[in-house]
Amino acid sequence: MVAFLERLDLSRFRGARRAVTALEFALVAPTLLLLMLLVMESGLLLFGQAALDAATANAARLIRTGQVQQASNGQSLFTTAVCDDLSALVGCGAVQVNVQSAGSFAALSTAVATTSSGAMQTTGFSPGGPGADVVVQVGYQPNLSIPLVGSLLQAAFGPLLVSTLAFQNEVY
Repeated sequence: MVAFLERLDLSRFRGARRAVTALEFALVAPTLLLLMLLVMESGLLLFGQAALDAATANAARLIRTGQVQQASNGQSLFTTAVCDDLSALVGCGAVQVNVQSAGSFAALSTAVATTSSGAMQTTGFSPGGPGADVVVQVGYQPNLSIPLVGSLLQAAFGPLLVSTLAFQNEVY
């Protein structure tokens, strides 16, 4: 092997400049492509979070004004309102909803309980009555659009998007 390397005359390449740009691009391109894909996926996650926040706020208004409490199928009404706003992003079966109420905000918890797979645990649906303090949490695990980036992100933290609102019901 050493004899082969001694016979190999590499001095002819010392001053060569042809294809240097292509070689440099080949070395930098994978990192640049991965960075661009990460930025795109992050943008999609931020869009999903904004849509989740809007859907949660719209559906929480039904609780705050007493429409959910006065309906015979209140939980279904609330879940349908959330799912209608998120239908372009995620199926309704993937959305978890937690609603808890109490006489004071101090008695409520905003901690998000998760399963071993990283999904949000559903802990119950208690919208409370007039004047009750309420915490609404809606969450889902998004399907990441770019498989390579998805495998990197899920290995790191398994994305879970959660929107939490705390409010006091109106006197209805």
